[in-house]
Amino acid sequence: MGTEDDVRHLFETNPQPIFVYDVNTLRILAVNEAFLAEYGFAREELEKMDARQLHPPEDAGQLGPLYEASRSGVFKGSRKVASPGMRHRRKDGSAFHVETLSSPMSFEGFDAQMVVVRDVSDRSRLAVLEARNRALFDHSRDILLLLTWDGRIVDANRAAIRAYGYPREELVHLKVSDLRDPATLPEVDRQIERAQHDGIFFETRHRRRDGDIFPVEVSSTTIDVSGERLLLSVVRDTSDRRKAYEDQRGADSRFQLLVEEAPEGLALVRNGRIIHANPAFALLAGATDPGQLSGAALADFFAAVDRVEVARLVSVRTGQPPSERQLRLRSASGPDIPVAVVARAAPFEGSTAVILAVRKAAAKS
Repeated sequence: MGTEDDVRHLFETNPQPIFVYDVNTLRILAVNEAFLAEYGFAREELEKMDARQLHPPEDAGQLGPLYEASRSGVFKGSRKVASPGMRHRRKDGSAFHVETLSSPMSFEGFDAQMVVVRDVSDRSRLAVLEARNRALFDHSRDILLLLTWDGRIVDANRAAIRAYGYPREELVHLKVSDLRDPATLPEVDRQIERAQHDGIFFETRHRRRDGDIFPVEVSSTTIDVSGERLLLSVVRDTSDRRKAYEDQRGADSRFQLLVEEAPEGLALVRNGRIIHANPAFALLAGATDPGQLSGAALADFFAAVDRVEVARLVSVRTGQPPSERQLRLRSASGPDIPVAVVARAAPFEGSTAVILAVRKAAAKS
């Protein structure tokens, strides 16, 4: 390759760590100052080591192909090795990812390899980080879109491809406005501007490739990607939630109708007090508005002689069969009103409540 003086000069001036090893024994023959500074070994320690000891012990199984090729003469010229996961170790035991460039040479009568080492730990960490971020990006259940500040889509995850029905190659040539319900387009520029400055959360409607419109929530904010400022929009399809809400609202409406229009008096009682009563119960109790009964003690609406029975009714436990009594409701303007009362306990908001059904009954003889 050149004279020993040339090699020494290269060692002394090159900022990259360099070492030379005997091809046959793998013994380390020489290292430069940059190598000593990087690895932390003394020169005397390195002279007693072979090249394999520069690797962490747990990587020993991977070293055969790396050194045997040079020893057998398979590679006679310069060789760059950038094997993923190849590592060296420092004296303190810390490992770091490396990329090497080795060249054959004659050194002090030995067939040798001169190896220039490049620390690529940051590159490896960045690659791992990028792989993790990509995995998170692609496996998110929410739609993720990366946008330029003029709304052009530069990346989209798998959820976006499934949701909108566009192939990725087509999706990344669209603008976010192409994914919006046309009726919402006047809002787009203002929302992008807000996202660039403060971030924004809003509800709107998006459009699939087939023209189907669906409701979404959008959270959009500015992020830095490799020195470029982009907008990350997290889009959640709220179709199922809206359907569930509408279904629940319909169920609530039907339940409300059933309770409010029931001919029997109905009341929900907890700890002896009325939580809710329907109009029929309010009418029997002499109230003009069911809301007036909220929080009132149930026993106050019954004749004094029946209050023990009322206490038994509201003490019924969950799982017990309904309890029925013939009682009398107090009347403010006439005789007490005979009623049949059925009580059943049910779980309610983490505790137990009693459902009462009250209807007029024939007077006791």
